[in-house]
Amino acid sequence: MIDPAIERCLSPMSVWEAAIKRQAGRLRAPRNLSAVLAAEFRMLDVSASLLEAAAELPRHHADPFDRVLIAHALQHDLSVLTRDDAFANYGVRLAA
Repeated sequence: MIDPAIERCLSPMSVWEAAIKRQAGRLRAPRNLSAVLAAEFRMLDVSASLLEAAAELPRHHADPFDRVLIAHALQHDLSVLTRDDAFANYGVRLAA
C-alpha cells in the first residue's frame, strides 16, 4: 500500500526516457504518460542550474538521464526508487 504521507516526485527526464524507449519499441507505455503520472506524482522542474549540476557530478554514472535524476535527488534531498546501485556512489538515499 502507498503511504499518502510520503510525497512522490517525478523528474520529467523519466517521462522523456520512457517516451524514447516507447518509440524504439523497448517499452509499453501510454502516449499521454505525463498526464497519467501527474495524478500520482509532483513533477519536478528541470532548470539550467540542475542540468549544470548533473554535468558536474563525478563520473560514477555515465547515463545522462540518471545523472539528472541524481542531481534532482541531491538538490531536493529526495530518496530515489531504483535498482541501480551506482546512485549510492553519490550519497543518494535509495528507497526501499
